[in-house]
Amino acid sequence: MQLISDLKYLLFPTRCFGCRALGYSICSICRKLWNPHLYLSSIVNLAVYSAIPYSPIAKNILLAAKEQGIKSADELVRSAMRTSLQGVFQIYPHCALVPIPSGAASNRRRGRDFINEMAFSVAKDMGVAVLPLLEQQRVVRDQSKLNISNRRENLAMALSIKPQFRGNYSSESVVILDDLVTTGATINEANRALTKAGFKVQAAATACVALLRRE
Repeated sequence: MQLISDLKYLLFPTRCFGCRALGYSICSICRKLWNPHLYLSSIVNLAVYSAIPYSPIAKNILLAAKEQGIKSADELVRSAMRTSLQGVFQIYPHCALVPIPSGAASNRRRGRDFINEMAFSVAKDMGVAVLPLLEQQRVVRDQSKLNISNRRENLAMALSIKPQFRGNYSSESVVILDDLVTTGATINEANRALTKAGFKVQAAATACVALLRRE
């Protein structure tokens, strides 16, 4: 059995999905850098709770979870989200989670709705509800190569409440959940759509935050 294990390692060596070094799925250095702490920022007047500063290593871990479906990377993202939400629930203890929706093309490519899946997993751990209220009402461009003003333009009026939820859960207190906040354009648009529909958006929570982001 040991010979088979050694041969498998030679043919398919494991690399850290944080820094790509040979060895474990996440090396000790990257594991120390993915060390959840609570970071509080804001978008307009909405408090945003996050757990991990965004960095090249954090980017690789998020991609390993979202795009490659690596289970150990999923668990790192979940642990960061739990830390963020623990901070939220100390202030707002009775809120449902509203995941940011992904586009249909992204979901098909990944084979799952990543943020929605993370929301239900974390909600189960923490004993709270999930309300998948939001949907994209038009096609949006890939945000990764857009500047701040273009991101806001790209997402303006892009989200709406799903038809089956319209007129229901009025005045429900909710927390927006996403994996990353950079410019804040996505969370700001989600806040607009939810507030317009009568929901009480108390805060937002993310796994990662770009600490040097500009509004």
